[in-house]
Amino acid sequence: MKSLAEKLLPLGFRNELQRILDQNIAYRAARKKGVCSAHTQYDRALIIRMAFAQLWDMGVRLPSPRNLGNRHVFMLMERWDQEGVTVKVLHTRISYLRTFARWIGKDGMVKDVRDYLPGKDLTRRAAAKVNRAWRAKGVEPERIIAMACELDERLGVMVALQDAFALRMKESCEMRPAYCLVESGQAIEIYEGTKGGRLRRIPLDTEHKRAVFEWARNVAASGRGGRIRWSNLTWKQARRHYYYLLAEKLGVNQKEMGVSSHGLRHGYAQDKYQDLTGLPPPIVGVDPKRVDPDAHRDAGIQVSRDLGHGRVQVTASYYGSHGHALRKKK
Repeated sequence: MKSLAEKLLPLGFRNELQRILDQNIAYRAARKKGVCSAHTQYDRALIIRMAFAQLWDMGVRLPSPRNLGNRHVFMLMERWDQEGVTVKVLHTRISYLRTFARWIGKDGMVKDVRDYLPGKDLTRRAAAKVNRAWRAKGVEPERIIAMACELDERLGVMVALQDAFALRMKESCEMRPAYCLVESGQAIEIYEGTKGGRLRRIPLDTEHKRAVFEWARNVAASGRGGRIRWSNLTWKQARRHYYYLLAEKLGVNQKEMGVSSHGLRHGYAQDKYQDLTGLPPPIVGVDPKRVDPDAHRDAGIQVSRDLGHGRVQVTASYYGSHGHALRKKK
């Protein structure tokens, strides 16, 4: 199936746009050094192509991608707002357009998202307001894993790894268990498919984790390459096959069950927090007076490490926040 860009944009325009992307897509934002994750590269290219295709759809026939101007950004933002695009996604899209503007020598052209939609509340809420964990939605991971195994054992292993170790979908798909064991078998290192190539270490501190890992190692050893994913498929093919089986065949999607794969990471974060503090996570609703600020912070650090994030503040998007209630008085 052709994308909107392939349907609407002239070949010469697409080729020039692709050359700009090829030269810049892998690099992180100006304030950060290094290479960005494959996921970010994919999203950037997707949104930038879509933006130009939508401009073309609105009658804006730019002779070159380098002719992008601020008025075109205004048009896109108005369209996205009318289409009901969420605040978080609006911020992401404007960020990608700002990065693209810098690539074509127009640094500073793309303004803050509030400049394009004045009077609209565009504040991003970092702390979770809705509990996205599977169990909070009445979905038992064990039942889904069993159903997945009946359909395809590799699918079942991927879901089990996401549940037991808070792995992202790509991490569970690309994992090579034979190379993961460290600390004399007391922990595993996750490096294949991680976001931004960031390595992290997760302890094998429960019998359940050890059992899931051993299962994953046996399944991976039965195919070529030592990965969890189907050895006859590329990563992109495996991703499509994974979501086809899980979302369409088993109905594990927002429409039918109200959950996604990412909800397993939310569940892991909440369970880990409770194990470390002895209290339910903030999103469940706990009197902040019962919470030890130091224990709360230490739990956040450990959860952040297990999830593969570099900032402890990110944990609030998984299990909520107590706001300013735990702020220490000077």
